[in-house]
Parts: sequence; structure tokens; C-alpha cells
Amino acid sequence: MSERLPAISQSELITQGLLRIATAIETAATLDELLMLALNEFVQGLGVSLCGVLLLDASGTTISLVSTFPPRVSLPPPIPLCELPLMQRALQQRHSLQISDVNEILQQGDRTPTALQLLQTLVEARVRSLLIIPLVAQDRVFGALAFATIDQPRRFDEQEVSVARLMASQLAAAITAFRTIEEAEHRNAELATLNDIAVAVNSLLDPRDIYHLVMEKINQFFRVDAGSLLMLDEETGELVFVMTLEAGQEKLVGLRVPPGLGIVGYVARTQQYAIVHDPENDPRFYRAVSEGIGYDVNSILCVPIVVKGRTIGVIELLNKRTGHFTEEEAIRLNRMAATIGIALENARLFQQVSTVRDRFEAIVNSTSDGILMADMRGVIVASNVVAARLFYRSRDELIGRPINDLIAELLARAQMVEEPAWLNDGAPHRVIEIELAEGPMRYLRHTMLPVLDAGGMQIGQLALFENIDKERELARLREDYTGMLIHDLRAPLTAIMNGIMMVQRGLGGPVSPQQQELLSIAHQGSQSMLEMVNTLLDISKMEQGRMTLNLEPLSPYAVVDEAIERLQAYAQQRQITLTQDLSVGLPLIEADREKIVRVLQNLIDNAVKFSPIGGNVTIGARHLSLTTDTSGGMHPNVPLPLPALPAGEWLIYWVRDEGPGIPPQYHARIFEKFGQVRQQKARGTGLGLTFCKLAVEAHRGQIWLRSREGAGSTFAFVLPVVQ
Repeated sequence: MSERLPAISQSELITQGLLRIATAIETAATLDELLMLALNEFVQGLGVSLCGVLLLDASGTTISLVSTFPPRVSLPPPIPLCELPLMQRALQQRHSLQISDVNEILQQGDRTPTALQLLQTLVEARVRSLLIIPLVAQDRVFGALAFATIDQPRRFDEQEVSVARLMASQLAAAITAFRTIEEAEHRNAELATLNDIAVAVNSLLDPRDIYHLVMEKINQFFRVDAGSLLMLDEETGELVFVMTLEAGQEKLVGLRVPPGLGIVGYVARTQQYAIVHDPENDPRFYRAVSEGIGYDVNSILCVPIVVKGRTIGVIELLNKRTGHFTEEEAIRLNRMAATIGIALENARLFQQVSTVRDRFEAIVNSTSDGILMADMRGVIVASNVVAARLFYRSRDELIGRPINDLIAELLARAQMVEEPAWLNDGAPHRVIEIELAEGPMRYLRHTMLPVLDAGGMQIGQLALFENIDKERELARLREDYTGMLIHDLRAPLTAIMNGIMMVQRGLGGPVSPQQQELLSIAHQGSQSMLEMVNTLLDISKMEQGRMTLNLEPLSPYAVVDEAIERLQAYAQQRQITLTQDLSVGLPLIEADREKIVRVLQNLIDNAVKFSPIGGNVTIGARHLSLTTDTSGGMHPNVPLPLPALPAGEWLIYWVRDEGPGIPPQYHARIFEKFGQVRQQKARGTGLGLTFCKLAVEAHRGQIWLRSREGAGSTFAFVLPVVQ
């Protein structure tokens, strides 16, 4: 009996089937339910015996059967797509694949073993005909929809194939929607782990440092203008401002709010968070504080800090920079407050302890970080369990050992030791981060702090070993999430630019000169954003070692000429003179043209940007032939000191400006992502110098700067002549 649709009622059945499919998609609660409902309708709508959905993995290299109708108890394992050349070609070309008779295909001898095994399985299941339609959404093939007949061979006509494509299109859109929701939920779950941002809180001893760190992290995370931490005075019932950060500045410390007043009083009393979008019309709003400092409050998020059922304080955030505070943010801050509350309570307990030993014991009993305490001779007098596990010894075995010997032993076990600039800029104590191959901690942050008595005299030192495994994992998740967003920005940006270009060319009708000017501004802005996205992607690739360099012999003069050509108009606009100081006879170098031109372009662009109107920017280059390794210092042909370089042939470029110079504290950070000099008015994305550093280092070179405030800056980099 033929499985073809009755010709007389085919159109009506197709319409009814598509309506039922749409209803199934709208009512499905989960992806599995969606697939089951849709496949049931597909079987009836196309008059086939079997229907299934196959999905590609994230890399697009394997394909899996994830759902069938009628349902199967077990599904086959994933199959490499390269083993199924017919399907691979159909998906790549986005064409339908029709096999009228599986038996005939099986008899052909040019199939891969996997394909033959799959065809044999289909024959054993009495499958005779197959129709496979690619699943496409957002211009990406992510799977296929398969229709099959049992026993009887069948050739699907053009109308049936069109119906199948329409069904596949509906299903692809629905699957993409479900996946987007699931991905968002997954990302939100990852971000919820930011509740663990105890980071360095548990390892700080000074309560003021703890309060500052807490509010700094929270303000950054929630992107607010200001945030306050208030602690409850149990004797008076007042809430006391112990830390308020606005634009990084501490304010309001010591100010008291009478019991029960304000949003903070309401939250402390009810132990329930509060979101206020219109404070002026909220009867709970306590105006005395904001009016006293002349600060306008537009929105408030306030949560209680509760420890063991008791309110010890509140966290109040003011004026979210983008949008309004949401319930999700309130719940997240509430969870963070629970973790922070423990650390704050530990700090309070620390102040109440009278002796140094009691103080130390109070901290180690409430921390998961390793702690060693040594006397003034550097001999360990106390340890916690975490430190004992870290050094593979008991606590008693650690007592009496020199603390420097143990730290040297730990560093000898380390795979990597780093000294983060962001932790050490202006910090009174050196902070290092250590990566270990094994042990109770994979990543840890180590610092040494003095132990002071009540009179401020140092009586010992404290070694802290903070577990930052979760922090590193969160950083990786944030980078992955950011990378995904950046990558996905390119397609809509390209679409916007193409749309603008088509309108400019008059495809949508006549365009006036004023409209042309506005469209040009929009196109230029989109181009700048696309270049920023590409820079971020390049930085990410180079950080992960995935950037491929297209090495070719280059003329040093041509590289400079190309970089200057790109910026000549900008320099003329600012009345900046670009001067070349290139020595004669520079050798060809092996390098990636686009990368090195962009490095010079970024350096020249910064020099022009920060130079005064009518100033001069010098671009220089020299050939260095070093017969022995150097430890740095001046070279007769170069106007600035060199870094340590191995023997060999080198080419050095430098760009010198007459700008305001760069303060010494920013020299180490300026090559980091988003690292900028805050005092300077001209600001960029903070990515250009990061790209320069990574691109130069990818060429086995070095980049550095020499600058003094008020005396301009010189950025230089060296490249090996032969890679």
C-alpha cells in the first residue's frame, strides 16, 4: 500500500498539519516535548512511517539522532559527519537529500564503513526511502530533519519536498528559541556563582580594608554610581555607615541613621530586600543623608546582611547606570550578602579578641584559606588546617619551621608564579599568584602581612594563602561568555553596515545630502565598532595561542608608509607633523604585514591623539646586530634604553610624541586590556596597546615605553629580522 498523501486532500492536509505543528511548538514546555509533538505531526503531515531529528555538536564534526517518532527506547551514538559524505554534502550545500531506495545505495561500493553499517541498520529496520532536510537558523546549519518509509520505496515529489522544508524551517526556529532560553538560563546560573566573591575578604585583617573591598567589588559588579555598607550598632539600634564608595572615593563614614528610618531601616527590620525606582515618592526614603551631601538618588537596591538569623547590617546600592534594578539582581545581591556577612562577622569578632593568638584563632576558625603566623624571627608559631594540607604536613610539624623555607618550597613546586599589577599597584604588601600542578589548591594568592599589637608595634607576620580556584574558573566563564557575545556581534554589525550602504546608494529611494551625511556618520560608527570587535577577537585568539601569523618578507619602509597613510588625514586635522627617522639600508623582516602595520598604526594614533595641536610625532627605525646577549641599556644607534635581548639580528621601531607623558604607576598596566591613564582627557577603548603587546610577542619580539610626566612618551618594539 502506497504511503503517498491522497492527491485530492493534500493541500488541506498540509495546511491543517502546519497549523497543528505551530500549536505543538507554542504549547511545548521543553525541547524534548517540542520534538515529540512536532515529529508526530510531521509523520502525519507527510504520510511517512518514521521521522527523526539529528543535531550537530558544537564543533559541527559529529551528528546525533536525538529524537524519533515513533519513539525509540535507545538511540545510536554520535557519528562523525565525515563518515557520511552524502549527508555532509547536503548539509554544507543546504540542499535536501533524497534516497529513494536504501537497498540500491547499500549495493554501491564507494561508501565508508560507517555509512555502510548505518545503511545496513536501516535495511534491518525495513527502512526503504529517506528524505533529509537541513535545519537552518540564523544562517547556520545545526542539524537535519529526516523522513523515512517502511518496506515500500518512495520518491518524494517537489511539492512534498517543499512541505518538508517548511516543516524543517518551523522546527529550526523553535529549536533555536529553546536553545537560546536554555543558554541564557545556563549563563545566569554561572553568574549566580559570583556569590562566592569572598575573593580576598577572608584574608584581610583590617576591617576598613574589608569594607572597602566589599563595596568596590559590588559597585563594579552591579554597575552603580555609589554603594554603601551600613553595620548595625546593637546598643543603639542605629545603622552606621562604615563605607560608602562613589566613583572610588570614600564618603559618609561614621554617619548614623536612627533606628527604623529610611529604606535601610526597613530592610534591616524586615530582613527583606527592597527595590525603589522612585525614591522621592517612597514614604520610607530618608532624605537627610543624600541632601546633606547634595547627592541625587534616582534608584535604590537594598538588601539585609543576615548571619545566623540576625541582621548585622545592610548593603545599599544607588543609581544603576543602565536600566533599572531587577528582581534577579536583588536575589543575587541577597545571596552575596549572606557570604559577605560571614566575613564581616569574622572581622567584628577579630576586633573583640584581646590577644594576638586569640585574634588569629578567631580568623582561622572561619576561613577556608591557608594561614601561617610567624614571630619576629620568622619562625612559625601557629597554623590552620588548610595551610597544613597545602604543605603536606601536620600543624604540629609546621610549628618551629622557618616560614621563608616553607614559602621557598612552595614556589619550587609551582608551575607558574605571577605578580598581578592590579593587585600590587599602590598596595603596601607584595601579592603573588601561584599555580600548582596538584594539591588541595590549584591556584592560590599569597601575601605577607605584619601582625601589630594594640600599640601599633609589629610583633610578627602573617602568611596568607588564598584559594582562588573559583575566581579563576569565574574569569574563564566570563571570558568565554564575553567571547561568545563579541563573536555574535559581528553578524548584526555587518548587516547594519550593508543596510546603510544600500540606502546610501539609493536602493530605498532618493537620499538627500543631509541624509547622506547622517548615513556616513552611522556607517563610520559601525565600522569603528566592527574594528573594536575584531580587535577583541584577535586579542582573545592571541591570548589563547590560536592566532595564525601570515609571515612574509616585508620592507620596514613600506610598513611605516602604510601605517602613516592610514592616519595622515587624522594628523592633518589635528595639525600634527609626522616625521620619519628611518636609517638607510634597513633589511627585510619576516612578519605578518597586517599585524605589524596595525601595531604601528595604534602607536602613531595614540601619539597623535595625545600630542598638543601643532605638535610633532616621530617614527623611527634602526637595525641592531647583537653579537652577544644583552642585559639592556643604551645603544649608540637608538635614542632610548633597550630591554634584555638575545644575540641576533633585530629591527627596532619607535614612536615619540610631545604629549603629557604617562605617570610611572601606569607603565606596567597600560598594556593590559582596558588599561588607561585615568587623568588624561583623551580616552580610547583600552585595547590598542594590548593588541600591540600580544602581536609583537607573537612575533617573538618585545614592546616597552619610556615616559615622564610633562615630557612626552616613546613607545618602542623590536622584532627579529628572521623568524
